[in-house]
Amino acid sequence: MSKKRLFYVIIAFAAFWALNVSLFPTPDVAAEKITIKAISAWGKNHSGVKKDYLPYIKHANEMLQAKYPGEAEIKYIGGAETIPIPEQPEALRKGQVDMYYGTAAYYAGVAPAANTTKLSQLTSQEEKDVGADAIYDEIHRKLLNATYLGALGSQNPFQLYTKKKITSPDQIKGLRIRTSAMYVDFLKALGANPVATKPGDVYQALERGVVDGVMWPLDSIRPWGWHEIVKYVTGPPFYKVSHPLLMNAKKWDGLPKKIQAVLMEALRLEVIAIDARTIKDIENEYKEMKKAGMQVVEFSPADTKKYLDMAYEEGWKGQLKMEKDYTAKLRKLISK
Repeated sequence: MSKKRLFYVIIAFAAFWALNVSLFPTPDVAAEKITIKAISAWGKNHSGVKKDYLPYIKHANEMLQAKYPGEAEIKYIGGAETIPIPEQPEALRKGQVDMYYGTAAYYAGVAPAANTTKLSQLTSQEEKDVGADAIYDEIHRKLLNATYLGALGSQNPFQLYTKKKITSPDQIKGLRIRTSAMYVDFLKALGANPVATKPGDVYQALERGVVDGVMWPLDSIRPWGWHEIVKYVTGPPFYKVSHPLLMNAKKWDGLPKKIQAVLMEALRLEVIAIDARTIKDIENEYKEMKKAGMQVVEFSPADTKKYLDMAYEEGWKGQLKMEKDYTAKLRKLISK
């Protein structure tokens, strides 16, 4: 074949190839769907998981599907039945799970300052506005390899419940109160005798007189049946239930910005709904406890101030014993 003829053959083949590519382009390879493995400290029937976490996952997935169909999904894999509670923070750190919903009390040994959320006197949005969320994110990234998305939980407070009528903080002295590490310092300052008892054993402990009362979140005493024995809702509510929503830092940083934005917007909307609902839930819970035969006992204004001042002072003192730098910064931001 002559060089001239070969040249024309090459030109013809190139033209044919270009025409086929333009008419029949190679289909794009679909990007692999992003799956976010989500876990909770408690099972799906826990009030926080059922009312806050699972709805967040549902709404976030709906928003993701509407804006970016098929690109990303949160997959709830379970609670403590999937990974035991003590092992969950480490599983998050290692990236064995991507998202975590629980309480900072469960990893306070690793990141003690994270547990100051219970002492916050601000709403979740206010915490973000004053810069507290940025500090919590720094804490979690440094010590848990996680990013702090925000608090996903109600402003539901804690309350003291007693078997006998107590009309002032001074009368708490000497009482045996079921406690947890969360408020043991407060009880000691009141002169009470803290008693560590598993939630499942509290009913029997109350019934047998092992304890005279219990401190517990306001909205969940009746499911345990304790209202059958403790008949007094004593003094003002204090602290608050706060459930951090965390993600493995590497997983979060690897998400496209648009996916991050949807997850944060879903969280913002969920928190607004939770905060609005919580006010009604607290009012309804007091009504239900009264219907169940319980009596709400209010302290005098002076005793109320004394009680609450002591609660927060002792709470912060306890936190400062475990960690100083972050705790001192947060105290200035989230106290009133």
